[in-house]
Amino acid sequence: METVAIALGLVVLTAIVTTAIVRRPLRRLALETQRIVRDPSRRISMISGDADLKELGHWINALAEDSERSRDALHHERTLLASVADGLTQGVIAIDGERKIEMLNDAARRMLGVQSSLVGEPLLEFVRVPELRELIDHTDDASAEVQLPNGPRALIRAARTWGRAGRVLLLEDVTAVRKLETVRRDFVANVSHELRTPVAVIRANAETLLAGAKNDPVMSTKLIDGLHRNAERLARILADLLDLSRLDAGQYRMELGPVPVLSVTEQSLTAVETQAQQRKISVHVDMPERLTVKADAKALDQILVNLIDNGVKYTQVEGNVWVEARELGDAIRIEVRDDGPGISDKHRARVFERFYRADPSRSREAGGTGLGLSIVKHLVESMGGEVGVEPNTPRGSIFWLQLPSVPTPTEALAS
Repeated sequence: METVAIALGLVVLTAIVTTAIVRRPLRRLALETQRIVRDPSRRISMISGDADLKELGHWINALAEDSERSRDALHHERTLLASVADGLTQGVIAIDGERKIEMLNDAARRMLGVQSSLVGEPLLEFVRVPELRELIDHTDDASAEVQLPNGPRALIRAARTWGRAGRVLLLEDVTAVRKLETVRRDFVANVSHELRTPVAVIRANAETLLAGAKNDPVMSTKLIDGLHRNAERLARILADLLDLSRLDAGQYRMELGPVPVLSVTEQSLTAVETQAQQRKISVHVDMPERLTVKADAKALDQILVNLIDNGVKYTQVEGNVWVEARELGDAIRIEVRDDGPGISDKHRARVFERFYRADPSRSREAGGTGLGLSIVKHLVESMGGEVGVEPNTPRGSIFWLQLPSVPTPTEALAS
């Protein structure tokens, strides 16, 4: 009996020892696996003991390596996708089934006027546009053009994500396109209107002459004079249109080089001298002789003739026009001021548009084509400069342009 009890005790002790021996590597294996879950870069070291446990540890390491490769590939793809999305000029917004933002690229943030990523936030809380809600709720792919709050006009295309209830929204800024379309329509309408008047006068005068007025010396002289004036007007309009066309197409040849501002200004004054004398307009020039700009001499002359001629035309009789220039950093600022009636705020922003007239009747009476300031803007920008208009004090307007300065030989040596 005592022998049986001893044998039974040995069996129990052996079982306990065996279990302890087996459980120790299992426990270690479990702890190592937990560490791998927390840090996929870790691996299970060699486990002594049972061959099956060693093989299990090997396969856990293999799974961990495969998981790490998948994670790195996924991270690379997400980074690549984010880089591509941020490089697009179109806005990209991805939302989930609850309309919360999953991705928002830089272009979309600019269009929406936000700085943060907004990931995880409800889209419709930041973009309160009824058309956008309809796009998101639409069962199929859809698009709509909307005005974003405090932002541009955008064409939004919405597409459902494959196998999910979310949406991908593509936003394209069409503000400039719509503005260009409006300008083009206005341009065609304005060209037709501007050409219609002189053509109508020429046709009426010619028909009157053919009907017998040519035999009346007084009447025929008036009619022929009208034919000549309106033919000249047509020629000026067509010449200006040709200049604009060449500027738009980049075919206006310019030879940029040092151009003395004073000498070109004095040359420009000869073109408006007669009209200034007729209207008793005093033209004052105030600028240092040494000022030199990097420009095309012919283009600068055309710019100054246009601006000074405008000042002479639209200033009241016995008024004044000032032409001044001064250094402004690395540029030369040229101003043409007058003491005329000036230009109101609502017109000032549009005076450089083609055929735009603040006072149409007065402009046509003065003989303008409505294209001069548009040509000025194109020429200045083609030479790398800026142009604008400001109110003069106490009355009148200031048309200004800035062009890069060229140091005189003395200044160059001193530097």
